[in-house]
Amino acid sequence: MNPTRSPVILISVDTLRADHLSAYGYREIATPNIDAFLRNGTQFSNVSCQIPLTLPSHTSLFTSTYPSENGIEENAQHVPPGMVTLASALRGQGYKTAAFIGSVFLEKQMGLDQGFDVYDSPFDFEAFSPISGEVFLGRASQTQYAARESRDGALVVAAARQWLTRRRNEPTFVFLHLFDMHRPYSQPASIARERGISRYDAQLLYVDRLLGTFRQALVADGVWDKSLVVLVADHGEGLGDHGEANHGYFIYQSTLWVPLLVHWPSSAGPYRPIVSDPAGLIDVAPTILDFLHISAPRTFHGRSLLGEASGATPSHPEEVYSESLHAHHSFGWASLRSLRIGSYKYIQAPYPELYNLQNDPREQKNIFGKDPRHDNLLQTELAKLLLRYPSPGSARPASISPRTDALLRSLGYLSDGPQLPLEGSEADPKDRLAEFKQYNLASEAASDGHRDRAISILSDLVARDPNNLLALRDIGAYSLDRKSYAKARSSFQRFLASAPNDYMGRFELGVADERLGRFKEAENELQRACSIAPEATQCTHELALVRQRIRETGNR
Repeated sequence: MNPTRSPVILISVDTLRADHLSAYGYREIATPNIDAFLRNGTQFSNVSCQIPLTLPSHTSLFTSTYPSENGIEENAQHVPPGMVTLASALRGQGYKTAAFIGSVFLEKQMGLDQGFDVYDSPFDFEAFSPISGEVFLGRASQTQYAARESRDGALVVAAARQWLTRRRNEPTFVFLHLFDMHRPYSQPASIARERGISRYDAQLLYVDRLLGTFRQALVADGVWDKSLVVLVADHGEGLGDHGEANHGYFIYQSTLWVPLLVHWPSSAGPYRPIVSDPAGLIDVAPTILDFLHISAPRTFHGRSLLGEASGATPSHPEEVYSESLHAHHSFGWASLRSLRIGSYKYIQAPYPELYNLQNDPREQKNIFGKDPRHDNLLQTELAKLLLRYPSPGSARPASISPRTDALLRSLGYLSDGPQLPLEGSEADPKDRLAEFKQYNLASEAASDGHRDRAISILSDLVARDPNNLLALRDIGAYSLDRKSYAKARSSFQRFLASAPNDYMGRFELGVADERLGRFKEAENELQRACSIAPEATQCTHELALVRQRIRETGNR
């Protein structure tokens, strides 16, 4: 087949660490089905994501732009209309395009559907928290959301295969998003215990089997050999490295280093089996278009890796930028930004860090200050990059409907945002790791039904750090569950002083006021909450109840 018409299949395995695949040297388990993508393929062994969060990372993947440039730096934001994506570039060349989504964080309403003919995301949220990126699906208890936030990868794969089967003779681009590696895990803990492996690895074995089944189906349908198949992850997982259990807090390689495996069509090549040059997810879309002989849009700022894969381009150290603002947005601590050139990686923080990843891949020895030449070079280049790609801010679209305006505010896109201290005066997230762990401990206690213990832990955090917005919000939520309505009211008021457009804080403040008999104040708060998230049926229902109480009691 002419490579300009090759089918393109892009698979993103959410939260997959590169160093847990046997192709990357892992020995605790084997991942033979994922490794099979490398038959007539290339393994890119030093690829980093630009931000370790689901929606922002996929936005960089599809638009080939930096998070600081496109403005998507948290899960609770809306991709602006009019963005040029890989899907829109391919559709403009006659490709049929479809996406099959595994998590609500890439739900169609988030705006990443631009360029897709079909965008299969069977989720329906009512609001997002612009502070934490959490999804609210119409229930007051946070522990009840998970079952409606994602769907099993087997369903994603089946839907994608069905779509491909109907269009096997057309130029097609299909995107699969598998969320199975993300907590909470679907595989029982007993499976991991029986095999003597971690729950993360047990989950990976499940994903490996899914992808093996999908690859075999593509082979049987005659699609595999003629397709360009790209497997990536949006970010990794801390798994305790540097004290980080999950992802999004730090920007060490445990959460930045991702696999990139490319299976070339049988008629293409030859290509090198391994490319070790550092690269970023921002480079994936330009590489796909280059292989198809399609010019990359001017808005794409990544580079094609095809030259390195073919051996036509000599190795040259390119800059790889990454960031995380989650500690800043959620807790009022410092933002983290990094730049890698060659084997050296610099992390901009109140206490800067520099690592030689060739000698120290697990980033155990901070050598910042040991060699001023490297320090100054990477600091200068990072500053230049941020000047080239400045944040656009949350500019209001020129003309949007009131309903869309309210939806974007619920997603944080048009919100005023938290009123946090200016950067430069903020704590280094490294110094606040103990507090971050305490916050997670409180969340676990609450999930296990121990609300009083959670409130105690969070109250201690707030006493030491009044800017800890998530702690304030959760004290309010857990106090409401415990029917401590006055305490809940006080905590929500403090929280909303910094985050006035947070839907859940505003809604639950209204509920606390209603329980305290402050019906008019409850009506005002619920009206504001419903304007933030007009689709939230829990809000409209509660507002109707409060208005009924006002009519019954004459409380004006």
